[in-house]
Parts: sequence; C-alpha cells; structure tokens
Amino acid sequence: MLGRLSSRKLNVLALCGILASVLYVVALVVGNILDPSYSQVGKTISELIERGAPNRDLLNAIFIIYNVLVIPFAICLYFNLKKGLSTTLITIALIINSVLGVAWTLFFPLDIGGKSASLTGTLHLVVGALVVPLIFVIELGFWRSARKDERWLKYSTFSLVIFAITLVFGLITIAFVNSDFRGLFERITTGSFLLWVEVLALKLYSLSNKK
Repeated sequence: MLGRLSSRKLNVLALCGILASVLYVVALVVGNILDPSYSQVGKTISELIERGAPNRDLLNAIFIIYNVLVIPFAICLYFNLKKGLSTTLITIALIINSVLGVAWTLFFPLDIGGKSASLTGTLHLVVGALVVPLIFVIELGFWRSARKDERWLKYSTFSLVIFAITLVFGLITIAFVNSDFRGLFERITTGSFLLWVEVLALKLYSLSNKK
C-alpha cells in the first residue's frame, strides 16, 4: 500500500495538504484586509486578483503556493488508497487541476471590473470551465475508491456529500453570476472542495503517523 514511500515522507506530503487549504483562506482574508472595499459576498475570488488589482502579486503568490501544495497531497492520497482506475484518475485530476490553477492565476486574469472582454479574460473563463469538471472527477472518483476500503468508508460518504454541495452551489453561482451574492455562492462552492482537501489531508496525516 505504501509503495516505496516511507511513513515520514507520507507525513510530510499530508502536511502539504493540510497547509494548502489554510493558505487559500489566508489569501482571501489578507486580500480583504488590504482592500476593505472588496466584498467577499458580492465579488468573486477572481475579481480579487483581476488585472490591475492592488494586491494581485502578493495574492497570486499565495494562490500559486496553494496549488503547488495540492500536488504532494495528491501523491500522498494515491499511496493511501487501494490501487485502481478511480485512484489513478483522482491523482491525475488533482495534479492537472493544480497546474491549471497556477496557469489560471498567473496568465489568465479577468479584466478590470471582473470583465472578460480581452482574450486573456476569455481564457480565464475557458480554464475555469476545465477546472470545475476536474473537481467533480476528484470527488466522485474518491467516493468510488474509498467505499472499497474500510479505512475510508466514512470519508466515502463525506466525499459524496461534498460533491453534491459543489454541484448545487456551482450551478447556483453560474445562475447568479451577475447578482450581488455571486461571491458568497462561489465561496461555498470553492469552500466545499477546500474542506474536502483539509479533511482528507488530516486523515492522511493520521494514517501516516500510525505506520
């Protein structure tokens, strides 16, 4: 099950997952502190780092670190699940999602005012359209893989619930993308995935300490 990775190495990989979600939340908090006019309820996360945003470079750095940390978390998850197609898909999807996240942050910001008038702004939406299905693959893939492992049975149900939340509020976010509550709906959608990563990373850390 552990392959060629020692318990100590798995422990470090799990810690990366724990830190990842925390950093994402830190970025949102820091962004709001530095720019009190920014509304967590009324504006999307992308608007926080749009082209010309006052704290774009600092926040980009934090979001990039978050995405990079998800990769070792994905590797740790792979070595702690029963091998199979679902486990492989989860790992690949997590890594691709992280790479897209870095590209999304660095190269494809929204235009000023949260618009997508330029090619870069349009590509921001295109990359986003790729990221969301990957998250669905990750959450559903884990559900399928974990339900075959006694250590992860409860987490299998948890992942299915998270998938439902992500799906429902993802659709609501799209439906109300121009409303004054789009930021709130998006945060519930994004927050559900961050919670998924955090909870599983804590479980992985616990498992690695028992080896």
